[in-house]
Amino acid sequence: MHPDQRPQQRIAPVVTLPPQPEGLDVKLDWVEGMPDDRPEGSPRKVEFLCSVEWAWSPMHGRIDNYYLHRRGKRWLLWVHWLDEDEVPWKWRWVLFAYADFVKGDMEQIAVHMLIGAWKETVKYEEIERYHWINATGLLSVEAIQAAAREVW
Repeated sequence: MHPDQRPQQRIAPVVTLPPQPEGLDVKLDWVEGMPDDRPEGSPRKVEFLCSVEWAWSPMHGRIDNYYLHRRGKRWLLWVHWLDEDEVPWKWRWVLFAYADFVKGDMEQIAVHMLIGAWKETVKYEEIERYHWINATGLLSVEAIQAAAREVW
């Protein structure tokens, strides 16, 4: 990706996050599988949140594209990622995290779902902070950086 294509990241105001909605308890799907009403296939009507990238070496990296989806009685956080282990490469949808539905502003839910999922991922994968933000959607660069400060 050419540097001009990435969202501006060098100077961004520090923002405070909205409070976490009461009762929002984020769980990683691969740790505590969704107990019922599990979606099959790729999601529909998702809201793009952001894309972040880890670049450990020229041959080892990770790009996560995050999407939020309200489905029945739950909020679902999806990751859309490129599976390079299969030829030809394929884009895959993975249910990353979920939480029981609570009321709140979509951006408020999104940022706290991302924080909760990242915190749980750090516990199990010991992953460090992403290296850069590739794209913004519902969440701005400032909101993504504020979320990262809560985690790392």
